[in-house]
Amino acid sequence: MSKNIRELRIQGLETDLKNKEEIYNAVAEKKRRESNPEEEYNLELQLQSLDEKINKIKQKIRDLEDEAKDNKIKQLQKILNEFTKEEISIIKKAHRACSPEGWDSIATDKPEEILVDVLRMRPKHTRVESFVVSLIARLNNPSLVNKLNNWAEENINDFDELCNQTKTALAESHKKHKNPYLIVCVRESSKKDYYFVDAWLITDADTYHYHDNPDCKQIHKSKEDFTWKEISCEINNFLNQIGEYSSSKLTIEIFLPLDLINEAVDSWESENEFGLKVKLNNEYNVVVRSTERLLPTYNRYTGFWQEKWTTLQDIIKNSVLNAFVLHQDDDLKKLFTELKKENKIGIKLQTTPIKTGKGSVFAVILSTAIPVALWLRCHLPNCNEQIDALLECCIYELIENVGNKRLEALLKPQDSHIGHHISLLWEDPYRLPPGTYDLLSMPK
Repeated sequence: MSKNIRELRIQGLETDLKNKEEIYNAVAEKKRRESNPEEEYNLELQLQSLDEKINKIKQKIRDLEDEAKDNKIKQLQKILNEFTKEEISIIKKAHRACSPEGWDSIATDKPEEILVDVLRMRPKHTRVESFVVSLIARLNNPSLVNKLNNWAEENINDFDELCNQTKTALAESHKKHKNPYLIVCVRESSKKDYYFVDAWLITDADTYHYHDNPDCKQIHKSKEDFTWKEISCEINNFLNQIGEYSSSKLTIEIFLPLDLINEAVDSWESENEFGLKVKLNNEYNVVVRSTERLLPTYNRYTGFWQEKWTTLQDIIKNSVLNAFVLHQDDDLKKLFTELKKENKIGIKLQTTPIKTGKGSVFAVILSTAIPVALWLRCHLPNCNEQIDALLECCIYELIENVGNKRLEALLKPQDSHIGHHISLLWEDPYRLPPGTYDLLSMPK
């Protein structure tokens, strides 16, 4: 049944309903005034007949309205099914935007399941209407925007007003502070001295969850392997892709195999389009992470890792110096015992690490699930005192303090300032690449 015919039928039924209700009210009033029992009985029978007819008309109207609603949802579902895989993230964002406070997000990429979840939500504008307008505000596909606009104009009262409200709210949210991260994962290839590189942009780490997050975009998936020298060029290419997020607020996290954990990746230098050579750490905060923590075999340490991270958050307002263990000899068993203590969340290395793979101090860091480590790749005079000074801060100031120290070093000779040589390991167990435990189980 076409929309116009259905509407005409509903209008006709509503007119008939109004007439029947007026007759019912008149008969009821007449019965109220009637004193003859026989006539009063006849009027009661008339009221019962009218009531039955009124209920039938109301049911027909509900059936037609339900049919219209079903068709409306089917039309919307058909439009959603035209979204590409890349555009599914926009459906997820619209789903979150129209969700009531405290609503549990569903982990799915299927538009029909997301729409069913929207239909379960208690009405606000209604939720489906808010969901569609949120899609329109975010989508850049002109064809789909046009179809959604046509659907909305037919099915949403005050569509223009709701659309303007949604666009204003979206613009305001974009003005709020974002916490972007570029995640780069380096993993070994089967070819000696060659590596695979994957990269993701997390637009706001404050709202990120690696199990299901539409605000995370994979910007590079390895289809070929690279030499170590080529990886720095690839990172530069990644930065060129991420537009507004490549700013002073951006943090770059580079996952490295254990054998490469002491490499000076933060000091990678590239020449920009203006002919100026710039180090990565002069523009962004850069930390290293361990690729081994992404392996399925590291699952057994996940609980310990999360416990250490909880301890880290508990000391957020205090100096972290006392929560770091000083490692100054080769006694790894003693170090293991110290790092396992409940109040220890970090390690500072007094000497420059020589060994980095299995059996090294970094292997102990992995085994004890310690999330933070600070060391120098080159020993300098009075460096230990300067490292302690860096740690006289609350934990969440540490990344910024290291970044400032690296910037200070820009005008200093290599052998005179610790900022040229600082490495910071920063392992947040809740900020991992999507599909973490699938990523590295792939054959090399």
